[in-house]
Amino acid sequence: MNKKNVMYVVLATFISSIVFFTGYTTYTTPSELYHVYISGKTIGYIESKEELESYINEKEAQLKEKYNVEKVYAPKDLNIVKEVTYNKKYQTKEEIYNKIKNVSPFTVKGYTFTIKGVEEADESEKYTTETIKINVLDKDIFINALKSAINVFINENDYDKYINNSQLEIKDTGSLIENVYIENEITVKETKISTNDEIYTNSDMLSKYLLFGTLEAQETYTVKPGDTIEQVSYDNKLSVEEFLIANSQFNSVDNILYPGEVVTLGILKPAFKLIEEDHVIELENTSYKTEIVYDNSMLMGVEKVKQEGQNGTNKVTKKIRKSNGEVISAVVISSEEVKPTINRIIVRGKGSINIGSLGTWAWPTATPYVITSQYGWRWGKFHEGLDISGTGYGSPIYSINDGVVVEAKFNGYNGNYIIINHNNGYYSYYGHMSKILISQGDIVHIGQQIGKMGQSGFATGTHLHLAVYKGYPWKGGVSINPYGLYK
Repeated sequence: MNKKNVMYVVLATFISSIVFFTGYTTYTTPSELYHVYISGKTIGYIESKEELESYINEKEAQLKEKYNVEKVYAPKDLNIVKEVTYNKKYQTKEEIYNKIKNVSPFTVKGYTFTIKGVEEADESEKYTTETIKINVLDKDIFINALKSAINVFINENDYDKYINNSQLEIKDTGSLIENVYIENEITVKETKISTNDEIYTNSDMLSKYLLFGTLEAQETYTVKPGDTIEQVSYDNKLSVEEFLIANSQFNSVDNILYPGEVVTLGILKPAFKLIEEDHVIELENTSYKTEIVYDNSMLMGVEKVKQEGQNGTNKVTKKIRKSNGEVISAVVISSEEVKPTINRIIVRGKGSINIGSLGTWAWPTATPYVITSQYGWRWGKFHEGLDISGTGYGSPIYSINDGVVVEAKFNGYNGNYIIINHNNGYYSYYGHMSKILISQGDIVHIGQQIGKMGQSGFATGTHLHLAVYKGYPWKGGVSINPYGLYK
């Protein structure tokens, strides 16, 4: 035997011994196998990817029943890679399935809606709302849930008329919806959803989440004798509007609560920002102004009423902009006098202009106006004043009483603001102005223009934030409802 033939025999014997001792199957030609990974880590090889997928679908009958789907898929982090290879062991589909189910959740086909956050501002800060992802098996689940949530903020009948372009023209007074849109960007993607994630299978549950930001049961309250909607709302850190939204069986703050009745106290945290723009024509009371006349013949500090004031009535046309049912801006387009306003005239002894009166308070804006946000709780925070809009950017702001200006400046939160000491224990605050017309130390008269309405600082829309305090604001002073001064 020549040397060449000897070499072939030795080599063949060597290879046979390796196969015998290792237990590997020898192939004379390469084979196709599938390398299976979870989260980048190998868990073995299989012969058929399709057989594994079919076996997963067969074994996960409970998931198919739970979600009412025809097929269950492999986990998201499962990766199956085809390889052409020699001498590799492979596992059965049952063995790979058992390894998978203990490591990663399976998936079902559905849709993920993404609601992108938007910029917001209140009296104390600017922030961006949270971006959220919502998983559904059917697009209609999301669409129907969103429509139900929208109808919490907009009357369903009015909204349907707007959508169907069937609103009636305003003949005398009334309102029309001019535009409705969601400010958030909403996108949808068809995908495979992990069964460990929240998957909404009905629109009612999803609608609740879109409104309250949670699926947990909302807090409730059992009505006691003498309770009113206004008082129950305030005591539980809700605005009246929030209470009415959470309890759709009521439609007005004046509705009667009956002892033993159970009401919901959930604080709304909408996942979206719904903007509604309305054209409104309505009759409004116009508040009379107080005119001060000084008489040299009268002693300082003495005053008398020369003419009593009477409120008038105007027919006002305005554009109202709302965010999730809350008025954020109002612009008066026109105003027609129906009943004239008669101003109150007070005669005072000269020299008494810096002594604030407890019985006489002037309204701080021109008329007509709109109170866009009341004193009290809103969205879980306490609002220490009135937001007054409707008279337009640059319109006059008046001092509500005689006093001395103790602050007149700008900061990032309040914008251009003024604080007046009325020398009777009360201080008034005027925020978000476009321009300040007086200075610290100035003595001001009741009804004197001190600034112009604006949107400076952390403000949503053009408005005046009027607050009244017993004691110096933010330095031990306690806020009161400014509206109570005019009753």
